[in-house]
Amino acid sequence: MTALSATATTVDVTPPAGTPLAGYGARGDAVSTGCHDPLEAALFWLHDEGSGRDVVWVTLDVVGVDAELARAVSAAVAGAIGRPDAAVLLCASHTHSSAAYWFHRPAAQPAMGPEDDAASAAMRADLVARIAGAARDLPGRLQAVRLLAAEGPVGGVGANRHRADGPHDPTVGLLAAVAEDGGVVAALVNYASHPTVLGHGNLLWSADWPGATRRALAGALAGLRPFGGAQAAGAGHPAVLFLQGAAGDVSARFVRRGQNFEEADRLGGLLAGQALAALLDHAEDVDGEIVVARTTAVLPTRGGGSPADARAAEAGARAEWVAVRREHTDGGPEERLARTRHEGALAALRMAETGLPPSVELPLSVVAVGRHAWVHVPVELFASFGLRLRKGSPFPATRVVGYTDGYLGYVPDAAAYRDGVYESGVSLFGPDGGEQLCAAVFELLEQVAPGKERAR
Repeated sequence: MTALSATATTVDVTPPAGTPLAGYGARGDAVSTGCHDPLEAALFWLHDEGSGRDVVWVTLDVVGVDAELARAVSAAVAGAIGRPDAAVLLCASHTHSSAAYWFHRPAAQPAMGPEDDAASAAMRADLVARIAGAARDLPGRLQAVRLLAAEGPVGGVGANRHRADGPHDPTVGLLAAVAEDGGVVAALVNYASHPTVLGHGNLLWSADWPGATRRALAGALAGLRPFGGAQAAGAGHPAVLFLQGAAGDVSARFVRRGQNFEEADRLGGLLAGQALAALLDHAEDVDGEIVVARTTAVLPTRGGGSPADARAAEAGARAEWVAVRREHTDGGPEERLARTRHEGALAALRMAETGLPPSVELPLSVVAVGRHAWVHVPVELFASFGLRLRKGSPFPATRVVGYTDGYLGYVPDAAAYRDGVYESGVSLFGPDGGEQLCAAVFELLEQVAPGKERAR
């Protein structure tokens, strides 16, 4: 088998209270009043002894990571571990109860005022410094590992958020590094669903249900040695990293029982239990050298459209929302759908009035080991596209990770544009955007597909 080594760590990066939250337009300028559960960054470094290649996944509890922040974290982490050529991937969990100052919004959303620029820069610099500080401890902790991959079914955690029978990937994928003593050093958990159990009324920092998933799964794995090896007492706590999937139109809207911390814990525990079952029932050894392929796809934007038409659409969506509120409870699925359609119409109006650049650049990455590939994109990809990438991949086992190394908003499918849902209103892209993005990803996957010759 290919000789691999790995290490991982988690660091609390919770900002101080009194600074703005990001995730919901309905919050307005509200600031955090405290912390319910910590916002965390986690690092998982995987080193291929034969090729010398390094991959470092860095996960962060934030709505999105813009390209500027991704570049800063990548440079800081690569420098801290002494591997300037390491492929560093910065992945957002997409919790909607995190810091606005960490998140530079795309053109479809209102920019922060100039008085916030200095505070934002300071908080972002502090975040990068904390992540780099955690990375500096990693080189001395590398240890030989074997890789295990698993996939299993998930029920009761998420579903299509526009219609219960709509597209959704009901699976969880895992990649686990297991030490020679049989203990899990780190596990990547990939699942697609918006972390929006906590609504806009919540003003406490929280990782939402992904945080609960990490805590529950790490606690369970800490006490288990199911994969062979010497039984070592006092082994360390494993790091569990959450990789958000193609969750553009997926959430817990139709399966949640409330919008509170207890429900976030319940759903997070459900996913952790099903992820653990997948790992224990379906784990397979992953063998092969680490291969990384990265490119930049250039996609045209949708154009701003007519301001007059956009104003009429916004007025119509607002009237529909007001009508729905007369009959349905505020925060219920029907009211939430109508409200988000209005928010989408507002974003479309802003784009029509201010205009968009003719095109945008999207960083794409693929990490492959043996028959397994992990695709990373900097968008909120609709579930139908995520499923298409998995089915059409030249790799037998492919997982899709969104919200990585940039944030360029939603990539909706044709049905979303037809139905005029929120995501189609705020998207930077037209109806062909998803098709163009999938084509670019498939091209990148083909470059590293099994059987291709690779330059060392």
